[in-house]
Amino acid sequence: MSERGVFAPDEFDAWMAARGWAWQRLDRGDYGLTLEQALFLFVFEDPVRWSETFLVEPRTGEPWQFFDYQRESCRAWSQDVVHQDGAEVGKTREITVLVLWGQCTCMGFTVRRPWMLVGAPQQTHLDEIILAIEEQVGAQEGGEKASGSLLSQFWLKPKRTPHMMQRFLTIPLGESEKPGIGRVYYRPAGHDGEAFRGVHVNAMALMDEAAKLKRAVQWSEFWRSAMPGCRKRVYSVPDGDRSTEFFRLSQQALPSLDAMAKGWRLFHWPKTIMPSPFWSADRDAEFIRLFGGRHTPGYKRNVLGEWGEAENPVWSWDLLLPNVTDLPDYRVLTLNVDRQRGELHVGVKRVVLHVEQGRKSGTYDWLFDGTVALAPFASRDDSERRSAMRALLREHLVGVSTGVFWAGADLGETNDPTEIIISEQRGPKLHDVLRINAKGVDYYIQRELIFCLQELFGGRPHWGVDLGSAGTVVVKDLQTLEAYAEQRFDEVMTGFQFSNAVDCVGEDGEPLIDRARDDGAGETIVRAPAKHWATQCISQRLQAMGYAMAYDVEVLNHLTNHTARQGTKWPIYAKKDDHDIDARRMQMLRQLYDDVGGEIDVFSSGSEARVA
Repeated sequence: MSERGVFAPDEFDAWMAARGWAWQRLDRGDYGLTLEQALFLFVFEDPVRWSETFLVEPRTGEPWQFFDYQRESCRAWSQDVVHQDGAEVGKTREITVLVLWGQCTCMGFTVRRPWMLVGAPQQTHLDEIILAIEEQVGAQEGGEKASGSLLSQFWLKPKRTPHMMQRFLTIPLGESEKPGIGRVYYRPAGHDGEAFRGVHVNAMALMDEAAKLKRAVQWSEFWRSAMPGCRKRVYSVPDGDRSTEFFRLSQQALPSLDAMAKGWRLFHWPKTIMPSPFWSADRDAEFIRLFGGRHTPGYKRNVLGEWGEAENPVWSWDLLLPNVTDLPDYRVLTLNVDRQRGELHVGVKRVVLHVEQGRKSGTYDWLFDGTVALAPFASRDDSERRSAMRALLREHLVGVSTGVFWAGADLGETNDPTEIIISEQRGPKLHDVLRINAKGVDYYIQRELIFCLQELFGGRPHWGVDLGSAGTVVVKDLQTLEAYAEQRFDEVMTGFQFSNAVDCVGEDGEPLIDRARDDGAGETIVRAPAKHWATQCISQRLQAMGYAMAYDVEVLNHLTNHTARQGTKWPIYAKKDDHDIDARRMQMLRQLYDDVGGEIDVFSSGSEARVA
């Protein structure tokens, strides 16, 4: 340690003081070990001191050195950690250190025979870590033998097919215990995480390039490999996709989380904290040229380690956040039909808003999570279905008798989700009060759901419904069948088709005039597809902070990931995860064409011709 310049008497003093040890008693052997043995523990318990003592820089052969900002993260090895970083700031170096230190020291003498899993989207992401570790131990002849390094004595012949598994000789932790064998599994996630199956690790589960894992099944297979007590760490440069598990974890994680507290700890390393020559004015100018400016998504992600925006986003994160507030009465109701079991799964949750160091985040507080029998909801008897739905909603939701409410619905077929959003008009703002996500529900269940919602809210919501395959059938039945006449759906519900053109009338009732087509015969109102005009009006309301939205993670992720590309005349909006977005569009269309504006030529299935 002295030769390498890493001997730290002050740190050693603090280390002994934390144990209540004194130099004189250590010299006398009162603690059952010598000074040399104490120094051995001092080094081996800390991955930073250990790596700077035993590892070498591969390019120079000099002793390994951390940047100052890297030390705290490495020393947080006993916590679950999320790294949201810029590119090339030392993530792979940290993984290399933790794997080698964990195997050669048994996680600082805390885990017998440590087993670890290192995952990544592709094998190429893992190769750099594998090669870095082989270089440190002096692996030769295809990695089967090792020499020329102090760590060579720990290296055992690895298993390379079908996936790499490195093996290490581990230190015995008991007095009469024999050395054990530690394992490090390297597994690419693939499209479904199948390679993680059958792996069970007790020390660490590490995921590199985590932002590129897009599917929930990849993560669920990865998490199930971690045994009780296993530490979890994920690393990545953000890519702007807020629908991923990595984004959820980065929002949930807290900077400077106490070591004894439960939860995820966040580390954020932008390139700007790196010393010269890794960061300088010249490097900054180079990145500005490469990424097209400081405010571009590429610069924000790769240099600053920030999420930036999705490519061609419809709504930015900065536009949404001012509209996010604490809504303790907001509820999310999920209904999921399981026909094979004859069950209806019901989930009710509220959203808890957190503000930590100026950062907003949200978590779900589950109020109910259970199943009920499906039979009453699928009964042929109309009254039985309605009674079951009425009882379900009134058990978990609070009804109202005053106020003005706007509802939007995107009704799905059996394999598509149904999304409903209901908001209350309070002055100029729309306060979200309820979101419903229903999967596998048939048309007759959707009819009873909407009827009972209308009943629960005192007949006050004004409905806009997407006239897709399901919407056309359900709207027609609600408006024409005698069983639903009580709630006057022919008056309070309007169906819209997104592709049809509408007069561009704002929420103030003023039409958008096309000045370029003014031929002197009268003003020409601009007409646009209903979907596009609803999107523009939602954007205008967001800019004016006209929404009060809960930090409903699923909704906000979908909104910020929603993209558009330019079509021949109008934008073409992406269809991925847009059901709740389309429900909000329907809500906006009903507001726009409730009692103002000119006639609209969208389909209305009421008994009379509608004038909006």
